[in-house]
Amino acid sequence: MLLPTVHLFSWAFIWGGSGYYSYVASPIAFKTLPRKEFGALQNKVFPHFFLAQTLAPVVVGLTAPYTLSTGAIIALASAVVGGAANKWWLLPLTKGLKEKRNQLEAEGQQDSEEFKQATQQFGKFHGVSLGFNLLNFLALTSYGFILVRGLVRYAPK
Repeated sequence: MLLPTVHLFSWAFIWGGSGYYSYVASPIAFKTLPRKEFGALQNKVFPHFFLAQTLAPVVVGLTAPYTLSTGAIIALASAVVGGAANKWWLLPLTKGLKEKRNQLEAEGQQDSEEFKQATQQFGKFHGVSLGFNLLNFLALTSYGFILVRGLVRYAPK
């Protein structure tokens, strides 16, 4: 009985947490906090957030109380790819670009070509990061439909 509980709670935690942070809490923080403070918050949250997005689908897959269909495996693997791409590729890249931009800003070089280029690169890779975050969330959502279909089998009729 423990594995099905871990399975359901792991999926619910990462799906609900990802959806809430990505589409409710983060936009509110962006509108409320000054840019640098918002960036500092994200720098603290994102390493843990993306690690959870990477590891939780693995836990979900390993604790499934039923044989995973091909669709379930694809959904969970896609979620892992979305989290891992953000954690180990895009987070370090965008963090470096942000630091470069902040350094140039501190030196009063906001009008420099280097600052504009860093800002443009940050925007581009931030957009890619949003895409991988969406991939993760949609993959977890699609797995949710598979999970519900599995749970309905056990519902009293």
